[in-house]
Parts: sequence; structure tokens; C-alpha cells
Amino acid sequence: MSLTEQQRTEVYNSLADTIGQPGAEFLMAQQPPGVWEQLATKRDLADLEVKTQAGFVELNAKMDVQFAQLREQLAERFAAVDTRFADLSDKRSRDVWAFVVAIAVITVSICGSVFLAAWQFVPA
Repeated sequence: MSLTEQQRTEVYNSLADTIGQPGAEFLMAQQPPGVWEQLATKRDLADLEVKTQAGFVELNAKMDVQFAQLREQLAERFAAVDTRFADLSDKRSRDVWAFVVAIAVITVSICGSVFLAAWQFVPA
């Protein structure tokens, strides 16, 4: 039951007459400012705890799904990057070997030309 302001004043005055003003102020301060039904009970807190735990379970489940999807996406992207690196590595190897062969051909050509030019000056 909620007290009206007039009822609170009457209770306070009765208490002040009976136990004195300090005691009346102390007792009136112990009453909640609103109605008793607005105060949380142990049952209210237990219900809130159950709802909060259920919310965390649901949140954890959603996060698990999101992280699993993220791991899949990262795995796909890393696989794509690995494939690109493998392709580039193969291309780089082919390019390096083509360069080595070209250098070898040029070297042999230059050496052959020098040898032929020197051969012309060798007395017979």
C-alpha cells in the first residue's frame, strides 16, 4: 500500500510524538520513496539472472556462428592468396629460366663471334 503525502505526514507526526523527531525521521527514511511493489524482490532478481544468462547464451551462439563464417571467409581468401602466390612463383620461375637461357644464348653467341673473329687472324 502506498502512502499519500498527507498520510506520510500523519505517520511522521505520530512517530515524532511517540519516539521523538530523530527517531521519526529515521523510521520514515526507511520507507521507500515509491510504493513497495516497485522494489525488486529476490525472485525478481532471480528471474532477471535467468533472462540475462539466456541472453548471454544466445549472444554466444550468434558470435560462434559469426566467427565460424569469418574463419571460412578468411580461409577462402588465404587460399586465393596462396594460389596467386603459387601462380606468380611459377611465372617468376619461368621468367627467371627464360632470362638465364637468353643470357646463355647471348654469351655463347658473343663467345662464338669472338672465337670466329680471332680465328680469322690465326696464321694458316
